[in-house]
Amino acid sequence: METLNSIIEWFIGHCANHRKLSAHTLKAYRHDLKLFSDFMSKSAGESDSILISAVDKKSVQNWLASMNNVKPRTIRRRLATVKSMFSSLERQGCIAIDPLGRFRSEIKVGSSLPKIVARSTIRSLLKAPRKQTASTPSSRARLMQETTLLEMLFSTGMRVSEVSGIAIGQVDLDRQVISVHGKGNRERAIPIVCCAFQETLLEQNKWRRLNGGTTDSPMFVSRRGTRLSDQSIRAILRRHARNIGAKRITPHMLRHTVATLLLEEGVDLRHIQRLLGHSSITTTTIYVHVSDRSQRRALAQKHPRNKMTI
Repeated sequence: METLNSIIEWFIGHCANHRKLSAHTLKAYRHDLKLFSDFMSKSAGESDSILISAVDKKSVQNWLASMNNVKPRTIRRRLATVKSMFSSLERQGCIAIDPLGRFRSEIKVGSSLPKIVARSTIRSLLKAPRKQTASTPSSRARLMQETTLLEMLFSTGMRVSEVSGIAIGQVDLDRQVISVHGKGNRERAIPIVCCAFQETLLEQNKWRRLNGGTTDSPMFVSRRGTRLSDQSIRAILRRHARNIGAKRITPHMLRHTVATLLLEEGVDLRHIQRLLGHSSITTTTIYVHVSDRSQRRALAQKHPRNKMTI
């Protein structure tokens, strides 16, 4: 009989080799499943020898109940990871019956509206690296890269992991399009339509190629010449936000902001879905609620009835 830990390793390998999930998703799956394995081991008073047959609905319910002070959205994600593993085991014939096949848990997740950044703050943010002075070639290159980086985050609405993973060859300046490998290794093409972004991307691409960059080389690099990580991109964004006196700004907030503003400008929801790389348009509809809020504010301010006195 297989142990829980050996099955977890099998599942991670299956997700990597057959489902082609991203490294970020695999890391999240491994983290969630380790938490589950640790709980099962602690409950049984054993170390690494928990059998897969020991997992049932009751043990999963106890695991969920043990998550004190954990956000409902996180609990639901962890449960989905465990259920996905057992579902895969059944499909691959590793187990006869999925013990969690009909498991249901009432985990209520409130609908939170995405946080967006004011237009004036976006303008100041995009100007920030351009306003700085550079005295050396290396510092000029760094500011140019950071300018391109901020432009890409806002102009394309890409996820931070997607921006980090962009290679020189994925940017086609002749066709004005960026090929992006998103969640689930789904590929999409993002058109380059913003003039300011086109200009700085052209400079960044030229500089990378002049400095030995090939088609497979990363577009954004650290001081050591390695691919710029997600954490480094977030740190650059935080620094420029702090320099303009703005509160916390994250790459995901920029993603939310461009989607919301596009919707307010009348762009079709399916175009926004393709831009963001959502597999389902249901995910994109959250921006409709944000736009509804904006519509209410605009109507309250501009409606002619509010300007009429009787």
